[in-house]
Amino acid sequence: MRFLKYMLLPLLGTLFLLTSCGERKEKPLLATSIFPLTWVVENVYPTYRVYQLVKPGQNPHLYDLTPKDAIAVEEAKKVFLIGNLEPFATKIPPAKRVEVIKLLNLPESVNPHLWLSPKRWLMFAEKLPPVEDLKMDRQRWRGMIGELQKLDNEYKKLSPLGLKVVMVHPAFVWLCRDYNIEVLAILEPHGGVGISPKTFTQTVETLKNLPDKGKVLILYAITNPKGREIAEKLSSLTGVKAVGLDPLVEYERGNYTQLMGENLKKLLKAVGE
Repeated sequence: MRFLKYMLLPLLGTLFLLTSCGERKEKPLLATSIFPLTWVVENVYPTYRVYQLVKPGQNPHLYDLTPKDAIAVEEAKKVFLIGNLEPFATKIPPAKRVEVIKLLNLPESVNPHLWLSPKRWLMFAEKLPPVEDLKMDRQRWRGMIGELQKLDNEYKKLSPLGLKVVMVHPAFVWLCRDYNIEVLAILEPHGGVGISPKTFTQTVETLKNLPDKGKVLILYAITNPKGREIAEKLSSLTGVKAVGLDPLVEYERGNYTQLMGENLKKLLKAVGE
């Protein structure tokens, strides 16, 4: 009997641990479409799990929900979206959606790449407190706002430089608008729309005729090999430097402010600042 007692005690202990773990409640779920939203949500809602819908290597302009995504959306308390970036947005119940463009009172027709301007991403983050039914960590939220304010101030170094750019893809429209960068041309007017030979030829002539190319850049997204090829061809024909910037869509985890800081360093280095 004593031997049986010693054998049973460890088994009972293990059973107790397994039962306790089974009863432990899992954190409620929030879903996001892309990494910059994941970074914000994980920062300010630490008591929730976060599921990112658009995985690295996928094009958010073209992505559709998988069966696994649909299950996550069904479970999620809220789904954070840009609003006019995701073609699957209308499949998500309106009551679950937290849309950046709506929080910022922007029309659906605006360029969706708001996260590539620290100024706009700060404005979005400041609008988060009114989101209903979510428990926010106010201290972490204030810390994140401070990080974004610092990043915005760093980006303001671009404003007095008199930069001019040509974009292959219109990913950096808000960056240019918010930091006083003149856009000479956008080769691909909308996501997924090809570049016409006429547009390319006109852009070559525009750049060739510039009297001073020192503050002129050709911008492309480093995640797009075709965009890089076009930018480098344009650069070789005109003598204008091509610079690849990170559109921040190839991550599930990371530090938004550090990645955006790297983009700023590239821009400043390209123009000798």
